[in-house]
Amino acid sequence: MWGDDRALKRGTSGIMAKKYWIIFLKSFALFAAGASLGYLFYYFFKEQSAYIIERFKILQQFFGISEYSEQMIYSRVLLTILIGNLISTVLYFVLGYLRLSLPVSFISGLFIAVFLFSGIIRHGTSIPLEVILLSSTEMLYRIITISCGEYINKYRLSSRVVPVVSISVVIVLYLAAAFYEVYQIF
Repeated sequence: MWGDDRALKRGTSGIMAKKYWIIFLKSFALFAAGASLGYLFYYFFKEQSAYIIERFKILQQFFGISEYSEQMIYSRVLLTILIGNLISTVLYFVLGYLRLSLPVSFISGLFIAVFLFSGIIRHGTSIPLEVILLSSTEMLYRIITISCGEYINKYRLSSRVVPVVSISVVIVLYLAAAFYEVYQIF
């Protein structure tokens, strides 16, 4: 009898995990589609891409991107990164909870691609590998976050395993990205 309850819980968790993966994969696919369109926009409108990024720096704050001055100390840079990324991650969760994960994923992909590629013009260099890795890690944990928000809205807490694992992965990636970014700055 006890074994049947455990098997039932594992079966329910497995079904709920599949439902989460469907949400995640849809969000990831739309992020990739947005990034592709963002690259095409950059490819055909290089100068306009750089202008948009320079003109609308407020959008960068939504994605946790901020500029640092050389006078900033290690702890202040780390705190700025942690707070900025935490705010944007919470916003992604809320937007996912409001069932806006698909359009937000698409727009995020579009903006991140335009931002990264316009850096070639703005900074006069190619995109460094560490910037690509950092941006990819940050967007991965944001896609996990937005998918978790939508999952919780749709399925409540019918399986606690999925949100707990999702949030745990987000925390690990969030901290790793923050410390890696600080490492790159210093």
